[in-house]
Amino acid sequence: MKIVKVRLHPVSLQLKQPFVSSHETLTTRELTVVGLEDEIGMHGYGELEAFSRPFYTSEMQVTARWIITEVLADLVTDREFDQPEELYRRMDPVKDNQLAKAAVDSAVWDLYAKRQGQPLAQVLATSAQTTWQPDVPVGISVGIQSLAQTCQSVRQAQAANYGRIKLKVHGNTDLKRIAAVRKAFPTTKLCVDANGSLTPAAALATEIDALGLTMLEDPFARNAQQATANLQSQLQTDLCYDEPIESVADAVRAIRAGERRIISMKSSVLGDLTPALQLVAAHRTEGFPLWCGGMVEGGVGRATNLALASLAEFAFPGDLSATDRYFAYDYAQPEFQLRAGQLQVPRFSGNGVIPQF
Repeated sequence: MKIVKVRLHPVSLQLKQPFVSSHETLTTRELTVVGLEDEIGMHGYGELEAFSRPFYTSEMQVTARWIITEVLADLVTDREFDQPEELYRRMDPVKDNQLAKAAVDSAVWDLYAKRQGQPLAQVLATSAQTTWQPDVPVGISVGIQSLAQTCQSVRQAQAANYGRIKLKVHGNTDLKRIAAVRKAFPTTKLCVDANGSLTPAAALATEIDALGLTMLEDPFARNAQQATANLQSQLQTDLCYDEPIESVADAVRAIRAGERRIISMKSSVLGDLTPALQLVAAHRTEGFPLWCGGMVEGGVGRATNLALASLAEFAFPGDLSATDRYFAYDYAQPEFQLRAGQLQVPRFSGNGVIPQF
């Protein structure tokens, strides 16, 4: 098997409503689809999940595209390989730039699955020596809104049977809004994502536990490991790491240090499916719960994440909302529709979606 061409397809998707986090407000999702062609004319596709500006990660769409076209393409083209992991190792000399590598890696796995004539989920399960489920429970991430808007979003998520409702917050004082939401929905399973915006305070642990959360994600800044460990030791609520997890080693170190009890896997931040499967293996050894995080993906990225989240090792519904949750129109078909709080994993070979360029 050999890659002979690498093509980049920039796309821009308009969000149905602004998505607000403590990092930035998104109204348009700029993406790039990486297309690979092999020696027999088959194509694989991966999605570059970097944002337009460097507020969430240091990589941006413009810089990651340059890395792919000027560096990674030369490393992966015209190289014979049998397994995707072999081609991933060709990118090892490039330091960091995980999102750029991820776009190439997911395209390689898509192409490999197509050549096997199997769904991507089946190929991943075989590689990980595990099983996969054809329908995956999914959750929803609600951006920062007014109290009234947040309550309306929770009602809509409940009506759609989403299996997990995550609320974004910004700063300690914003936890009062979550307390009001909890009062309005006393039995609803809620989790909160602070995106590192909280600051340590004497009463913080008590305030968080009173919210009755499934988990609290990324309470403090990435470099505040000791403060996070101290907070977790005071909490009944489970802490979850998302943004600080940029490698398998990050996850294992954080679990062993007692900084959190749950790991959110953003496969594209890890470098995509090859390192994601390594994290699945680490989960078996270390015993920490896993779930699949999202980055407001388009069709190819959503399909890739869904295949990964279908593996038996994932304990919580992932941030893998239906297509129409964010976009009126997606560049890839078919779009993903929510049924009874679940998304169906594509049965077609590869990632199961077709980009419309």
